[in-house]
Amino acid sequence: MSKFAKTWWGQRFIAALENFTDSGRLQRGRAYSTDNRIKHWILQKGKVDAKMRGNINPYFGVYKEPTYNVSVQMTHLSAAEWKKVIQKLSLRASFIARLLLNEIPENIETIFAEAGVHLLPNSYKDFKVSCDCPDYAVPCKHIAGVCYRLAGQFDQDPFLLFELRGLAPEKLLQELANSPLGKVLIDAKSSGTAELNSVDSYYTRPVVTPLPEEISLKDFWQGQHMLPKTIEPSQPATIPAMLIKKGGDFPLFWQKSNSFLEVMEDFYLRMRKNALKNL
Repeated sequence: MSKFAKTWWGQRFIAALENFTDSGRLQRGRAYSTDNRIKHWILQKGKVDAKMRGNINPYFGVYKEPTYNVSVQMTHLSAAEWKKVIQKLSLRASFIARLLLNEIPENIETIFAEAGVHLLPNSYKDFKVSCDCPDYAVPCKHIAGVCYRLAGQFDQDPFLLFELRGLAPEKLLQELANSPLGKVLIDAKSSGTAELNSVDSYYTRPVVTPLPEEISLKDFWQGQHMLPKTIEPSQPATIPAMLIKKGGDFPLFWQKSNSFLEVMEDFYLRMRKNALKNL
């Protein structure tokens, strides 16, 4: 399963499919999630429409390679249910911060449970699927292939899960950003971004300072200005390691199965220990 889903939400999506589907059928469906099988793919308005290459099968009267139309979607939450969920999300700074960083908090289902709904699928009732292949079983291997491809896309864009539930990602982010806590986090995020200035050189150029006419030995060794007696403490970051967290657990450049954030956290901990040893 890790081949098709690296994040916990992608794995939960696949686990729901595997809980109510024959394992042998799913095994065949995995092979249908590749570009070699998927001829056309479009996700809009919370629904996936795909065209899949089928197999020649004289038993079903198929004597030339067919193309099957597959659609997969999840049951949409109502506007009232989404309003209730967003209101509860807007009261939790930790949830807003993670979502604004393109991550889904591990305990987000607690918010949906308080609203009497759930985000991730629990059973086949959460899916609406169709395929015009001659296989009578649901899901067929073509539907399973589309679901496995979806799980992989969730790793890169977790907001597709919200879209499948009937809420556009742009609307979710806008609602969170307009909340009181969201405005505070957005201001902190924008204030921490330095404005880029154009330069004519990649290297630091020395600045020539003219020598004074008279040089005092005291000023030379002790300086002309007194050093500050106290140093103002640095302000802790509102969102620690924001630059690293922007890409989420599995950014586009990260091809490994383990989390990029976990690797970086372990790396910085080891660097800190080594630095303390050398003091």
